[in-house]
Amino acid sequence: MIYITILWFLIITFTILLIRLLNVQKNIIFCIFISIFILLFLVNLNTCISAAIEGCKLWYKSVLPTTFPFLVICNLLIYYDGISLYSKILGPLICKPLGLSKNCSFPIVASFLCGYPLGAKYCVDLYSMKYIETDEYERLLNIASNAGPIFLIGSVAGTLLGNIFLGYILLTGNYLSAILIGLILKKKKCVQNSNSISKPKTETINFGIAIKNSVQNAINTIFSIGGFIIIFSVIICLVKNNIYICNIFKHLESLFSLPLGTLYCLFLGSIEMTNGCNLTASLPLSLNLKLGIISFLCSFSGLAVIAQVSSFVSETKINYYKYIFFKIVQGVISFFITYVLFKLIPSSIYVSKIKVNQYINVYSYFYPILILIFLTIFLKIISKLNHSRN
Repeated sequence: MIYITILWFLIITFTILLIRLLNVQKNIIFCIFISIFILLFLVNLNTCISAAIEGCKLWYKSVLPTTFPFLVICNLLIYYDGISLYSKILGPLICKPLGLSKNCSFPIVASFLCGYPLGAKYCVDLYSMKYIETDEYERLLNIASNAGPIFLIGSVAGTLLGNIFLGYILLTGNYLSAILIGLILKKKKCVQNSNSISKPKTETINFGIAIKNSVQNAINTIFSIGGFIIIFSVIICLVKNNIYICNIFKHLESLFSLPLGTLYCLFLGSIEMTNGCNLTASLPLSLNLKLGIISFLCSFSGLAVIAQVSSFVSETKINYYKYIFFKIVQGVISFFITYVLFKLIPSSIYVSKIKVNQYINVYSYFYPILILIFLTIFLKIISKLNHSRN
């Protein structure tokens, strides 16, 4: 995990230095990469088409049925001023310990319950509706950005690792890392200013118009997510079929005396986390290290999710490099939390594999909500203790 971070840092640094030394415009660089991608697509046409079809299936079977209804419901909540309602109920519990205004509770809850990239979408919605200011919006974007419980518990722990309990360890690591990022980025001055922001006036809207607009917005969002899933499925396919890239990582793994495929899995996971988690689950590593790597990939999210978030926040003109930097930091924090947490839990709890049915018990997904409530109450107590000392 540390090696792949250093590797990405060196690649990005040397690329930027090379561009500046050659004084090449960014548009030319992008055109060169796109041209190379087109050539690779034409050379590997059948493989790329199969990858695109698999991406469509993934979107249709996994993303569409879980994300689309949630989008419609959340959009209806926004139309009927659900943000103010959530702010009153959950704002003091969730946002105050993190140094955020009460209005920020809605995207945090949406992100913790449904995962990428909905937290970013509702951060943009709050900012565009003038519920929050720019500085708070940038901080909220890093906090309301994590993998959802359905993915971690169902897809990763249940399907790939064969033990649902491991999903709760991953979920705790992802939630705690996001909360710690919020504490790192906390600014007292911003909290005072953001709490004084006047809430925009909301007008009563006809239900027919509200549900029509909600569905249209959800359709645009879900098709945008589907497009990114398909294009990155093709990119991952091209990377997997490239022998030269595989050989480079084999040499690096032998140089650092790492198990075969470790850096390669981290590299693919840094591009698209689902593929990275799938490959990491099959590596000959200890379970604690394997969980730590998967936790890093899910917290960092990968370039595919970062590109999806970029499509939402592009019009707001924020410092996007800062977002990416703190996503890497969140991934590292999540790695260590998961690694330590796994060591502290008695092995008798998770040593026996649980047979997972095709349909996982629905009630198991309520546990993340309990974890979230517990963590927020814990942070609230710490905040009060620090306030009483001061």
